Amino acid sequence: MSTRSRHEARWTDERATASGRLPRNQWWVLPALLAGLALVLFVAWRIYNGVDTVTYEVRQCQEPLTEDASWSEVQAAACDPVDTSALPSVVLMRGEEPVEPDRTEGAVLAWDGWAVNSPEHSVQIRLEDPAESIVIAEPTTERLRTELTPDAADIRWGGFIGGRGPTEYWVLITPAAP
Repeated sequence: MSTRSRHEARWTDERATASGRLPRNQWWVLPALLAGLALVLFVAWRIYNGVDTVTYEVRQCQEPLTEDASWSEVQAAACDPVDTSALPSVVLMRGEEPVEPDRTEGAVLAWDGWAVNSPEHSVQIRLEDPAESIVIAEPTTERLRTELTPDAADIRWGGFIGGRGPTEYWVLITPAAP
């Protein structure tokens, strides 16, 4: 004679036993949920950080510029594209990690898969000859974003670009007067 539990349904067969285990073919549910959660977090991170290709076009200007200059002053400075092979180094910084461009096409340097909205975005430029000024501009919004800071020899330049920016920049270099 078998004993029944008080809370067991009346329609349960006498030979039925209750166990606390899930059915054996449901083992994949937890790993699938974890993988789905990881995918959702990854996609949300990419959307929030605006992961995209970022380009910097190097231009040489005839007149020095500051970050307070107007767009008409940029146009008056006659800033023409320059082949990037003349520059020893242009790197974007992801925090403290320098990141080389993924490709170079004439005056344009491109970084693929860059977190555009990241607050860690900065740039470092090394030149052969000293420059008078280097300013980063946003051609799509027609505004100057930041003026880079030089070393004592005016050959190494760097500065914080900031987050929530566009995907297209100009590097406006004014060579030092001879």
